[in-house]
Amino acid sequence: MINDQAQGLRDFVNNSQIEDINIEGPKVLCVSSGKGGVGKSNFTTNIALELSKRGKRVIIIDADFGLANIEILFGIVSKNSFLDLINNELDIKDIIIEMDNGIKLISGGSGILELANVNDNKLNKVVNSIAQLKDMADYIIIDTGAGISNVVTAFTHISEEVVVITTCEPTSVADAYALIKMIIKKNPKKTINIVVNRADTIKEADAVFENINSVSKKFINKELKYLGYIYNDSAVSKAVKSQKAFVDFLPSSNAAKCIHSICDKMLDTQVTTGGFLKFMDKFKGLFR
Repeated sequence: MINDQAQGLRDFVNNSQIEDINIEGPKVLCVSSGKGGVGKSNFTTNIALELSKRGKRVIIIDADFGLANIEILFGIVSKNSFLDLINNELDIKDIIIEMDNGIKLISGGSGILELANVNDNKLNKVVNSIAQLKDMADYIIIDTGAGISNVVTAFTHISEEVVVITTCEPTSVADAYALIKMIIKKNPKKTINIVVNRADTIKEADAVFENINSVSKKFINKELKYLGYIYNDSAVSKAVKSQKAFVDFLPSSNAAKCIHSICDKMLDTQVTTGGFLKFMDKFKGLFR
């Protein structure tokens, strides 16, 4: 997985005890894409804001290491990151940014990559800190990097569901399918949702989904879920330049209406009983 160092680390994680948490908890979603530049982080910021508008408590974990796209899109700067949780005497609450729109953000930095090198006490602190998120959110959205690196596939593995963003371009569709194959190889039962971004027409978006879904069913025996599409809308670029989410900047735009529809579908899906506990178990398993 992310790293396979020190046998002592693996032994500790396998035997560590998470402080008591109930089986109910937030829904954990991982947003990813087969290639960069398809609007993954933009989708994350806008769907998070729309969920917040619907009264849901949302925490975004920005796990796109080396980049700060979520912060840029919200027009903020994070003082602390996941790395500070590991290296300093900070608690999970100390590294959470609470924004005016109600969304909470945790900047990943390179923190997750450092977990394989920490001592037992620090790792125990991190595991129990993550467990505290259970009572802070209804949705935890992990925004990963693009591609099929070990880091990306690790986060898709531990999440309850995955949202794969693609555009209508053939290269984007092909890369999205490559990511899906990688996910299903590890987790055949994983729920994978597809969002088609920058579609000129509904027909075009539907055709993209039908194409990738038919290939997926034929070659890897996996039925995908169509979460929706987002129109190719100038409102998106205008909002980005203003460092605003387009559902707020231009709420009547076609792109914003698409987010509304996608949010409706997400809210119709029930949270799996014990889903957060499974997330915590899998988080520990990253270091086995």
